[in-house]
Amino acid sequence: MLYNINMFSLDKIGKKVLTPIDSILDISALFVESVKTIFTERGKGNKIIFDATMRQIFFTGVEALKIITIIALLLGGAVIIESYTQISKVGHGSLIGTILVVVIVRELAPLITAFIIIGRSGTAIATEISYMTLNHEISAIEMMGINPLRFIVLPRLAGVAAAIFCLSFYFNAVALFGGYIFARFIVQYPFASYLKDLSASLGFWDITVSGIKCFLFGLVVATICCYRGFSVRFSFTEIPQVTTKAVVMCIYMCFLMNIIITALFFI
Repeated sequence: MLYNINMFSLDKIGKKVLTPIDSILDISALFVESVKTIFTERGKGNKIIFDATMRQIFFTGVEALKIITIIALLLGGAVIIESYTQISKVGHGSLIGTILVVVIVRELAPLITAFIIIGRSGTAIATEISYMTLNHEISAIEMMGINPLRFIVLPRLAGVAAAIFCLSFYFNAVALFGGYIFARFIVQYPFASYLKDLSASLGFWDITVSGIKCFLFGLVVATICCYRGFSVRFSFTEIPQVTTKAVVMCIYMCFLMNIIITALFFI
C-alpha cells in the first residue's frame, strides 16, 4: 500500500514537472514554425499580413499610449522623489542618475510595459483565437489551403514585438523627463543637475538592452497567447481558463527572461 502511495505521489510530481516543459517545447515549436513561413511561403498574402500587422501595432501600441503615459509619469515621479530625498540625506547626489537608470531604464520600464501589453493585448489575442478555434474558423482556414501560422500568428508576433519595442523608448522618455516635471512640484531638484546626473549614468547599452528586453517580451507574449488560444478544445467555458493561463505564463516568462538578459549584459 505504501509502495502504491509513493508511486502515485511520484507520478503526480512527474506530471507537474513535465507538463510545463511540454508546454514550453510546444510554444517554442509554434514560434519557430510561424517564423519559418516568412521563408517557406514568401510572397503569399503579403498585403494581408502587412495590414494585419499594422492593425496589431495600432491596437497594441497606439491605443496603449494613454495608460503607458499615466503609469510612466507616476512611476518616474515616484522614483525621482524617493531617490532625491534619500540620496540627498547622505550627500551623494551623483548616485541619483545611476539609481534612475538601473531602476527605471534597465528593469521597471521593460517589465511594466510588458505587463500592460499582457493585460491589454495578450488577453485579447488569447480570447480571439480561442473563439476562432471553437467556431471552427481555424479549421475552415486550413481547409481553404491557408496556413493559420502565417496569416494569424505571424502578424501578431510582428505587431506585438514592434509595438512593445517602440513603447519601451516612449515609457523611458516619459518616466525620466515627464516624471521630473511631475516631481519638480514636490522636490527642489534643479533641472541642470538632473540632466548632468542622468547623462553621466545613462549609456548606449542601457537603452539598447531595454529595447531588446521589450522586443523579446513581445515575441514571447504573442506566442504564448496564440498557443493558449489554440489549446481550447470543447467549450466556451475554457476561454477564461486559457486566458488566465496565458497571462500567468507570460508574467513568469517575462521575469525569467529579464533576469537572464540582465545577467548577460550587466554582470
